[in-house]
Amino acid sequence: MNLRLSLILAISLTFTGIFCWEMYWRSKPDLYRAVIEDDRNLWAEHRKKVEMATSDDIVILGASRTGFNFNTHVWEKTQGRKPINLAADGKPPRPFLKDIVYNTNFNGTLIIGITPLMWFSDPNDSWANGAKQWVDYYYNRTNAQKLGYILSKPLERNLVFLTSSELEFYNDLDLKSLIGRIYIPGRGNDEPFGLYNFSYHDEDRNLIMLPPMRSDPAFAKRITDAWNKFLPYLPEYETVENDIPNIINDYIRIINDFKARGGKVIFIRHKSEEPWNKAAMRLLPKEKVWDKFAAVIDCPTYHFKDYEFMSKYTLPDWSHMYGDDAKLYTKDMVEKLIADGHLKDFN
Repeated sequence: MNLRLSLILAISLTFTGIFCWEMYWRSKPDLYRAVIEDDRNLWAEHRKKVEMATSDDIVILGASRTGFNFNTHVWEKTQGRKPINLAADGKPPRPFLKDIVYNTNFNGTLIIGITPLMWFSDPNDSWANGAKQWVDYYYNRTNAQKLGYILSKPLERNLVFLTSSELEFYNDLDLKSLIGRIYIPGRGNDEPFGLYNFSYHDEDRNLIMLPPMRSDPAFAKRITDAWNKFLPYLPEYETVENDIPNIINDYIRIINDFKARGGKVIFIRHKSEEPWNKAAMRLLPKEKVWDKFAAVIDCPTYHFKDYEFMSKYTLPDWSHMYGDDAKLYTKDMVEKLIADGHLKDFN
């Protein structure tokens, strides 16, 4: 009898604790939402759509700016066709591009959003390796991993306290992150990189900026302070000058192979604010890198400095668009691509 009572008490305390913990984080809807984690599993789910895509379909590639700046729901409403969104936060698109070109028969349109630090980066750096791991995972997932993901979906959709990310944001709610935020003198976490997660996403993998990024300057400053921990220390162009021609030539080869089977590629250079742009241009000056790339790639290219509708929005963190602005930007961008004859209007 005592054992039964102890078991009932333990179960009751466990569920009470979980309930209180969940209610606490639900009381902060501006910072936390119950959503499926945008990890390699969700990406693989969307990557699978490419296998059945036709020449009329569109695949979006890019890093976080592309994920924030393009809204696939608005895109579908404007063009009449929803793109497959394979943009990935914190990951350069080159491994995903090579996967599509050399491992599929897709011959539709690739929309590639350009963040220079990601696009013109070392193809073997840690960021690129992270993207390669996602590609490898798509092909090598076990049945147990697929089942685990299916079973985790209902929990992630409904429990805020499961909020976490592969990128390990400072304010994730997993145990490792919570412990990491406990200050202990001498432990070495006096000044962590501390990049807060400042977005949530839907199941189409659209990244949506959290409201405090616009309403709370102190919260937005946490993000720009994190950028300021590395932007001033980006090296000069001379450190990569000898690598850029090889990077560009590699892209030419990949793009030409894709175009040879009827595919089309459109490049979109998203806006960045001056504090970010100034540092990035020190490493990758526009006239020496982007302009040379655009001149030889033989594809439509759109740079934010050339179009008013691409540059008119203020980016709260210097690098990504707020959700309401992204919807307008997407509509304008799609209408421009249709007007220029690069996309079909299916409406």
